[in-house]
Amino acid sequence: MNFDAIFSFLEATSSRSESNWQLANLSNIARLLVPDVITGSQDTVLRADINTLWTQWFLESICDPERFVEPYPGYAHVFHAVNTEIPSIFSNIDAGKRSDLVKQIARLIEKEIQRRQIRSRAAFDSSIKDALWDVYGSDPRCWICGYQFSQWAIDKFLGRVTSELIPQPQFIDYLKPHGINKRDFQIEIDHVFPFAGGGDDDPNNLRLACGWCNSYKSDRLSIYDVAAKPPVIQHPKLGRVSVPHPFWSVRLLSLHRRCEYEGGCDKTVENSELTVTSRHQEGSMNPINLRVTCLDHDHLGSSRFISKTFAERLFKK
Repeated sequence: MNFDAIFSFLEATSSRSESNWQLANLSNIARLLVPDVITGSQDTVLRADINTLWTQWFLESICDPERFVEPYPGYAHVFHAVNTEIPSIFSNIDAGKRSDLVKQIARLIEKEIQRRQIRSRAAFDSSIKDALWDVYGSDPRCWICGYQFSQWAIDKFLGRVTSELIPQPQFIDYLKPHGINKRDFQIEIDHVFPFAGGGDDDPNNLRLACGWCNSYKSDRLSIYDVAAKPPVIQHPKLGRVSVPHPFWSVRLLSLHRRCEYEGGCDKTVENSELTVTSRHQEGSMNPINLRVTCLDHDHLGSSRFISKTFAERLFKK
């Protein structure tokens, strides 16, 4: 760990003053390398997601997909639009390589256009449900957080008449407020790569998820697809505290799928329900400070749970 590099990075990037509106100062910040300690254990997802976002912005800066969504005039029009811009951006590469780049970018933009076109979503028939059920076996859990589905949820998913009652928890995890709405307990079929993002109904792209995880995962792809600041609540015991945006939790849970306790833990979404906690107890609940945990290795203890009535006032949609 290079102390001087960390010190310099913090000094340069933590300024909240008029210097943030001076291009020369921003140029200096842009040239800095981000020390690994800044992004911490979530370094991979934070860097990968921002690179993906930058690529999306770059492609859309060359050719706006919205111009071609409805009606789609065809690949030739997209190719022409891209070919109009590329020579001025990549004037220093030879014509052959530039032509290959035009084709690549045009194809990528065409895929984005197809993604944005409205597709009808058909209801899943019983054969798809049965196939997924065979994979999940007799102890089905949410593929994202490991929530164990109740008999009520199982009967509802399989279309059975049931006398089972909807689960009614008395307390709610304030960092992952699952259990406030009826949908939270349901079994839903999730597209790993979102349907709205171009994902298909191939069984390899389908998983069983609880309604809470599925609703917040939605069609999002990047941890930067939601607000940058964590929401703040008034906790009955802890006072004013931040909470993670639900999608941050879903994104990290779906990627790690096991307890990240530093001392090692055998709890995974295959055998336990997992949640998130802070890596640094005094820190804000932002993605850098979040880690996936089981309840055995959670430093919050009983403070994690608040009454359902109180949680409904804070979180109910």
